[in-house]
Amino acid sequence: MTCLAAFALKFTSIWPTIFALDLFRYLIAAGTLATILAVFATSLRRRRIQRRLAVAADMRREVFFSLLTVMIFSLIGFGVFIGSQSGIFKVYDGSLPPALRLLFEVAVIIVLHDAYFYWAHRAMHHPWLFRRFHRIHHRSHTPTPWAAYAFAPLEAIVETGILPLTALIFPMHQLTVFIFVTHMIVRNVIGHAGHELFPRWWLQMPVVRLITTTTHHDLHHSSGRYNFGLYFTWWDRLCGTEHPEYRARFEAVVENSNAEKLPVLQSN
Repeated sequence: MTCLAAFALKFTSIWPTIFALDLFRYLIAAGTLATILAVFATSLRRRRIQRRLAVAADMRREVFFSLLTVMIFSLIGFGVFIGSQSGIFKVYDGSLPPALRLLFEVAVIIVLHDAYFYWAHRAMHHPWLFRRFHRIHHRSHTPTPWAAYAFAPLEAIVETGILPLTALIFPMHQLTVFIFVTHMIVRNVIGHAGHELFPRWWLQMPVVRLITTTTHHDLHHSSGRYNFGLYFTWWDRLCGTEHPEYRARFEAVVENSNAEKLPVLQSN
């Protein structure tokens, strides 16, 4: 069997599984939250962050580009799998590591991803890069859970770059990768919910307030100039890119029983 035939056999036997896992993660996470928001639309109305409502065309566009992103993610995931077998990437299988080791691996890649995302995201707001990489995602001025993966192909490649880059230098168990990508889609979906899902006391707690809320990322979509962080707020705080009204907007949503009292947010 030639090398090309062996590669084709591996691809046809392994890539569909990776694609299916990525697809189901997206559909389950986004679909579950979208269903909850639809079923409880009346009671959750007071938690809406923006006055504007996304329309069906917005959601169709978000699903289309998210499915394209799933395809790209799965192809790069297949590349990481093959590279791991060849010793290029340090993703290992076999018996599970001790719980503390597993938690350490997950924590490391999440913190690294947050830093990677902040700087890559901020770079993609340069006008030349924005048009080619990031404009598609910002067409969701009022995001929905379906927007979690709504990236242009070039941005999708950038977004998934954290996994191969980290795996080049940092050993991770396959379960670590699974937990990480699951955490990534869940947090992405929550960030694009359009409704504040965090409790009203969130920003009052010294440690947990460093974790981004839905309002934090929603303000990025509506303004385009602030809140570039993904999981945590510390890069925005350190670099002066946190929205100056973030806390006020969050408190307005969680304290106010009438979402229509919120000021209109700017569209980028």
